[in-house]
Amino acid sequence: MQGALKDKAKKHFKGTIDFKKGSKKAKGNENEFCMLLSDTAKSMALPMLLCSEEDVEGNHSSSAGRINNKELFYIKSRGFDKSDAMKLMVRARFNKIIEKIKNEEIKCEILDEIDLRLSPERIEQI
Repeated sequence: MQGALKDKAKKHFKGTIDFKKGSKKAKGNENEFCMLLSDTAKSMALPMLLCSEEDVEGNHSSSAGRINNKELFYIKSRGFDKSDAMKLMVRARFNKIIEKIKNEEIKCEILDEIDLRLSPERIEQI
């Protein structure tokens, strides 16, 4: 799961992988990452891994992080303003997911929404 939060947005993620009896040789992965685009955004995650079976493979992870200021500075030093630099970083983070969308109209809607939410007038407080 991938996400991005800005302003005073809050997200609570609870995920569970439960290897019950009879799930021998099963594999389960749960990964959650959230990009924090402001100092007031909050991401809380509680990944859980339960196991009542042997010979299974389970992984879980969760992380949240702010935009890397060094990366932002680097992109801005190449002629991008703050808004465009942040758009580029968010799009890069979600590109793997967006590229899997077959419907071009939906893909464009998502990219347009990213651009709208990170437009210069809406990004001043970040």
